[in-house]
Parts: sequence; C-alpha cells; structure tokens
Amino acid sequence: MAGIRRMVLDVLIPLQISTVELAQKLSKMKGIEAVDILIQETERRVESAKVTIEGDELDYEQIKSFLEGSSISIQGVDRVGAGKRNPG
Repeated sequence: MAGIRRMVLDVLIPLQISTVELAQKLSKMKGIEAVDILIQETERRVESAKVTIEGDELDYEQIKSFLEGSSISIQGVDRVGAGKRNPG
C-alpha cells in the first residue's frame, strides 16, 4: 500500500515561534523530505499559514502531535497526496 507523500495543512502559528526554526525541525522528522511554510496573514498573536510537507510514508498523527506540542493549531487538512509518486 502506498503511503501519504504530500500534505498541505492550514495552521495557526503563535508569533513567538520562528517559522524558520519550525521548518528546520519538521524537516528533521522521520520520513519528511521537504517542508514549505507560506504565511498568509499575521494577526495580533498568530500567523495563519499553509504548511506543505512532502516525503515517503508521512505519519499524520506524528506530525499533528509535534505541531500541537509546539502550540501550533491545525485548522484543517487542505490537501493530501498519496501513491507511488508525488501527485502534480
């Protein structure tokens, strides 16, 4: 069975968390090959962002646990790709 290869998450990141450090930490997790964070809006205490994660056999529960443990709120899963190759 082919696993999840790409996820796009809609998240709220507290302003005190560096998106550069967040991307670096995510990219070091098992199975993650690439991370892209796009800030869409900055509010008083949080940034609204799209986090794109790519790799082989991504573990959503592990990623969710890491983000929530870092005080980052997942608002939704906007896109998921699975299969033997990355979808276009």
